[in-house]
Amino acid sequence: MTINVTVENPIDARIRLKARKTLDGNILILDHPEIDIVLSPKKNKVLAVSKSQYGDHVYATQSRLFDYLGKKGVVDPGTVRGGNIFGSLEGTILESIDPEAADPVQMTLYSVVGFLIEEKPHYAAARDYEKSFEEELLDPDDADSTELGEVPHKPRKGTMTQYAGINTAYGLYGMYQE
Repeated sequence: MTINVTVENPIDARIRLKARKTLDGNILILDHPEIDIVLSPKKNKVLAVSKSQYGDHVYATQSRLFDYLGKKGVVDPGTVRGGNIFGSLEGTILESIDPEAADPVQMTLYSVVGFLIEEKPHYAAARDYEKSFEEELLDPDDADSTELGEVPHKPRKGTMTQYAGINTAYGLYGMYQE
């Protein structure tokens, strides 16, 4: 679905997002791997909701988002708080003193894209690490693997012997052998 926005003083910038427009007019941004970002033009708010997991790493991501938006001057840092959805954070979009110069919703959307671009290398590196780790486990190099016949076998392994008795039960049998 394509979302078209008309701006009086157009800025020559194009962005590509995995986004949807909800029935009530909110813009749901799905590009981040850990959180979904909801931009609500009617309520003048930004909401960050966890995709599937809850924990400190998701809260840290949400906190980084609102720190970024606060530093860019599109969200009031004093209004960032926990939302009414479990594990969410929300903040109020600042009003523009000159509505003809900049649309607050457009500036917020543009700033969210900046945040996503900044986060992308971190998650790409984590994905590459997981992929290389899995490849090492499933397809090891010759130096990290051996053929079954190369491992020398000992005639007696482990603690269980063919002899049973009270000494074997207490592990004393192995003390009297070599």
